Amino acid sequence: MNGDVVVFLAMVICGALILLLLDIFRAFRIVLRPGMIVVAVSDILFCFASLFLVLAAVWNLNSGEFRIYEPVGLILGGIFYFLLLSRWILAFFLLIIKNILKFIQYIFKILLTPSLFLYKILIVPIITFIKNKVRKGKVMCDERVQEQDS
Repeated sequence: MNGDVVVFLAMVICGALILLLLDIFRAFRIVLRPGMIVVAVSDILFCFASLFLVLAAVWNLNSGEFRIYEPVGLILGGIFYFLLLSRWILAFFLLIIKNILKFIQYIFKILLTPSLFLYKILIVPIITFIKNKVRKGKVMCDERVQEQDS
């Protein structure tokens, strides 16, 4: 094959990889629902990662020479990926991320159960005892105030 054809096909694959990366970011955004600052930072990270991927491909495949068919290959790769694979890949990443988060929640529940148990056994009775003493003291103070007023 001609070297230009290889570079063009590599750019098609590179365009598909950029949209794969975008689907990963989209899945995280859908599941985690981050705030504006996190979204802005992730957008900047995505842009840098995409730029690095394209520049690395151009540098390694074409010795850094920019040709007009390279952006065409990137766009075609992105279009093919979006039309053929994006829906299933996004659903796959959503499933993976949701299951990972459920697993992490389960692990935290296991790890926090002993401390929650100790809290209920040790701390809650002490707090209840102190609250009762404060209430009794307040009632006694109220009774003394009423006695003094009479």
